[in-house]
Amino acid sequence: MQDMTEDLKKIFQALIVVHKRLNEQALLKEEIVKKGDIPALDQLMKDEMPLVTQLSKLENARRITVRSWLKEQGVVAEDATMEQISPAFSQEEQEMFRELQEALIAEVEQLQEQNELNRQLLEDSLRFVNLSLDAVQPQKNFASYSGKGESGEDDEQGRSLFDSKA
Repeated sequence: MQDMTEDLKKIFQALIVVHKRLNEQALLKEEIVKKGDIPALDQLMKDEMPLVTQLSKLENARRITVRSWLKEQGVVAEDATMEQISPAFSQEEQEMFRELQEALIAEVEQLQEQNELNRQLLEDSLRFVNLSLDAVQPQKNFASYSGKGESGEDDEQGRSLFDSKA
């Protein structure tokens, strides 16, 4: 039991550290998006991948640890929650896990909020880029610049506004 307690404690602490690092990356991402620095954004996303992989491994380790302990206890459960297994811990351990769980939840919520803000910023940036492109690209549906000659056929392979004859 003590081994499982220590293993879970280490896993929770590591999950908190990784989420803190992801939160730092998310804040950096906000600044990069505001600046419009695409190469820096690309690099930051590459730098995040090992953190995401580490999260996955930690979550897998948590599942295996809990499943193994449940098996030792003769309990058959696919994926138990901390609430379900907390009665097996001492009062002191329960308090420690509650604090770790609260810290992890706070980091996850902060990351979700920052990611939502970053998503909105990216959408706004894309809208701006699309508006800018629309402003500089000629519209093909202007009646007098349709690219059709008097006969109604394409005039010299559909030149754009800037290529048309004077």
